[in-house]
Amino acid sequence: MRKRVVFVANEILIKDITGYAGGLGILSGGLLSSARDIGYPLIGVTLVNKGGYVKHKIENGSIIDLEDPYEPQTYFKELKERFYIDLKGTRVYFKVWQDKLSEDVSIYFIDTDVKENEEWKRKLTYRLYVDESEDQKILRRLLLGLGTLEITEKLNIPVRKYHLNESHCAFLAIELFKRELNKDKVKKNVVFTTHTPLPHGHEKFSYDLIEKYYSIPQRIKDLSPEVLDTTYILFELSSYVNAVSWDHWRLLRRDYPNKRFDYITNGVHSKWVEEEMRELYDKYLKGWFLNPRKFINAGTIPLEELENARIGSKKALVNFINSNSYLNKPFEETKFLISIRRRITRYKMNDLPLKDIEKLESLAKRYSLQIFISGVTHPYDIEGKEMIKKMYDSMSVLNYTNLALFFKNGKFFERIGISGGDLLLHTSVPPLEACGTSWMRAALNGVPTLTTKTGGALEVIIDNYNGWMMGEHSYTPKWEFNLIEFYNKLEEILKLYTLDRSEFLMVCRNAIKTIPPLYNTTRALQEYIRRAYNKQQAINFELQP
Repeated sequence: MRKRVVFVANEILIKDITGYAGGLGILSGGLLSSARDIGYPLIGVTLVNKGGYVKHKIENGSIIDLEDPYEPQTYFKELKERFYIDLKGTRVYFKVWQDKLSEDVSIYFIDTDVKENEEWKRKLTYRLYVDESEDQKILRRLLLGLGTLEITEKLNIPVRKYHLNESHCAFLAIELFKRELNKDKVKKNVVFTTHTPLPHGHEKFSYDLIEKYYSIPQRIKDLSPEVLDTTYILFELSSYVNAVSWDHWRLLRRDYPNKRFDYITNGVHSKWVEEEMRELYDKYLKGWFLNPRKFINAGTIPLEELENARIGSKKALVNFINSNSYLNKPFEETKFLISIRRRITRYKMNDLPLKDIEKLESLAKRYSLQIFISGVTHPYDIEGKEMIKKMYDSMSVLNYTNLALFFKNGKFFERIGISGGDLLLHTSVPPLEACGTSWMRAALNGVPTLTTKTGGALEVIIDNYNGWMMGEHSYTPKWEFNLIEFYNKLEEILKLYTLDRSEFLMVCRNAIKTIPPLYNTTRALQEYIRRAYNKQQAINFELQP
């Protein structure tokens, strides 16, 4: 068996499971799919999270959070082996579900819902990011790290590197250090990617909490004396560390001035292309699915055929919206449709179009405007809940603007929600978007993006050529956004769409031509191979001709 890179993440979106929250899960699933495509030996490990993340419904004006469960046996094969990790005074048993993408690529899902465990242990892998207590959170982190080691050892998987994604995986590196007591040996086996500048991706735990369940070596405490700063520890125990865009790298240089690290900008997999667009690409860009570089030839696609394919995608989304969403009036194929498909939280400004209702209504009256906002917010995110409430309440005062809301995750919803719009809004407060992938998935489907100046979009989007940019770039968050600029930019786009459709379609085609050839998971994986996994071996894993 060839040595594998073990890709560890708290969430991996594959097939249509609900055990993911957003961008990290989408990226993880894409990288593993690209490993299958190019034949690189990579395995993923995550928790099964069969209770899903969250979905919302609104009853009598109140937001109700619901579990969003799925059945692992519908998608995966249960391994016959039983596994366990030993913590202080207790043993946690678990089974493993396998999704085998190819002979060299599998994803393993840790599931503690087994008869050998007490009830509280059986819940450890039930729900993503929704922790009942700090004790449950730390136990989940220990399970992900130590459980990954247990899987690779019991299944005799030869490991080239452990690729730890986000600080949630830190206990894997700490356990390796406990065994080796040699930092240099551990570093040879570990690479680390940090995916966000926000606190939830840089966890800190008190030693009193951790040591109820797990002993931390004194040398680790010496590196991080007051609390266990998991990101800092992973900087110390990794041979390669990277941010996920140039902008994110620049921000991290400020936060970690004495550390050396790289950046590899995220990408998305070709599987996010909607059916109508697949037929178009099969006709003009043969081989595009396995070789995203083919998208550089998108200039050969006639604008009329591009528009027809886009109309087909839009029709599918309009039908979906009218059948499944909270809405103030039915959507129509003939009206301009803005899509906002992102996790709902304050810094993503999902409600930006609704900040000035009078101005929005004035634009809608002139240009026939529809807005579809979809996504979910964490059950404990009070500001996210307030945003949902305000968006829902605004329906009652909109006379000219069509507004629809949809609150559920899933691969189908991720794809249709982005592929069917005329414009994607990507409006995070700089510099809080580390990279973003929704604008990449939009471009794959010929949907241009209006974005703030943050994340990976800064590397490729050129105003009025393959999308639009607005606002100021800053490394200090500015929460007061220039609404005048936003509505003016939106009017500029609406005017182009209404009065010069061919020029608008040129922007759509340019988005296809310039973004997918570079911002794909095959390119990102190859960069990881060359820079982080095995430099000498990278040349053996090339794109299909």
